[in-house]
Amino acid sequence: MVQIQPSLPTNSTPTQQLRVLHLAGSRVSDFYYNLSIIYTQAVIQPAGVINYYAVVHPDGLWQIGSSLELLSAKISLSEMISRLPQIDVVIPHMFCFPGMTSYRAFFEDILGIPVVGSPSHCTAVATNKSQTRSVVKSAGVCVAQAQQLRRGDILTMQPPFVVKPNSEDNSLGVTLVREKAEIDTALQTGFQFDDTLLVEEYIPGREIRVAVIERNNQLVVPSMIEYLFTPEHPIRTTQDKLELQTDGTPKKQPDQPTAKPVCPANVTPELFTELAEAAKTAHIALGCRDYSLYDFRIHADTNQPYFLEAGLFWSFGKISMISRMLEADGENLEQVAGELWYRAANRTRVACGSLFKGI
Repeated sequence: MVQIQPSLPTNSTPTQQLRVLHLAGSRVSDFYYNLSIIYTQAVIQPAGVINYYAVVHPDGLWQIGSSLELLSAKISLSEMISRLPQIDVVIPHMFCFPGMTSYRAFFEDILGIPVVGSPSHCTAVATNKSQTRSVVKSAGVCVAQAQQLRRGDILTMQPPFVVKPNSEDNSLGVTLVREKAEIDTALQTGFQFDDTLLVEEYIPGREIRVAVIERNNQLVVPSMIEYLFTPEHPIRTTQDKLELQTDGTPKKQPDQPTAKPVCPANVTPELFTELAEAAKTAHIALGCRDYSLYDFRIHADTNQPYFLEAGLFWSFGKISMISRMLEADGENLEQVAGELWYRAANRTRVACGSLFKGI
């Protein structure tokens, strides 16, 4: 079972200031760089926090500063490390594959600074949709029929199905295939984003997002989010998640997505319990820490929930999905964030952290 560190009592006030490093940007692309900055700009500010920012650009250079408006000139990684002040905890705001994996490992496992959220070995699994399905299925969570596909493999699935790049995010390269004539185009689109695709049975029905948060030594599931579809638009696309600029990079969240999010989701107590238990099982099976987020489809005919994928991110801004869930429950976001950040800062640092200046 997952080990949960004790939380601050709900009514407690931190007795010392917390030095937080917000890790943002992306080396992968301008798309993921812009996406990261959008969420970093919206981060809330719990009481007793001193903020610093470290931002990596697609060219591999870094900027650091006390705010996104007061960043240094671009510098190398080694110089960024040498200029880091004393830091208690890292808050990751990166959504690309290295940002979800390698950068978390670098700061936590190499530099020895605790990171809020799941450890890198967990996020490495969760960013691989096929591996995630295998792990949660082995723990008893229901998943749809699917096939992992590489170039040259023979497709055995029959439509309708959804083609997904295996390690991509934000619905990039995702296509719903209804007819055989659409298969080739869907595969070509998917292979533009990944060498491995997940071809997954399409589950008609509702789509609900479920979060798990570790609080007071318990796994807590807040109000859920449902995405409302139309017959013409039965799955979420990139345009439902992001408003794109003319160059294809993210500008902001869309004001009027076709798949409208509703929170709290209108679910029966029985369905809430079933989804909550499935999400908690996934959280434990994947080895998640602090919080986690999952998408489920509820079959229109059988009402059976099917696990879709995990999203182990929370940028602690009001635009974040977990934040919206907590606000629907009347929670104070600053208080909840403070609990998690202070608890993470108290996790044991590795000895090598003292080898680096300022850390």
